[in-house]
Amino acid sequence: MSESLLVDDISSWLRTNARGRENAKPRDLLREHLHELGHTVTDRKMREVYAGIRDVGHSCSRPKGLYWIVTASDRQATTSQLHGRAMSELVREREIKDAGASGEQGRLFG
Repeated sequence: MSESLLVDDISSWLRTNARGRENAKPRDLLREHLHELGHTVTDRKMREVYAGIRDVGHSCSRPKGLYWIVTASDRQATTSQLHGRAMSELVREREIKDAGASGEQGRLFG
């Protein structure tokens, strides 16, 4: 099946079953649904596809899971979560660069 059909099926399922952050659903449910539709998609591929869909949010708090962004609050929660993750990665990158520049690779990698 095509990737555009996968995008459509993911979007449709989320719009129907997980509208808004308060209705977030575990991604396992989405993957099961996709398999029922005939998609042979791995978890990694599914995550890659829904990461490219603008209106998909991911909640790490209760309820955990994916949701279709429908309110400004949903969008703010999603952007805050993404920003926090990105900042953590940038801090980690800086730590690795700084350790290499000062010759402390043994402490970091040993």
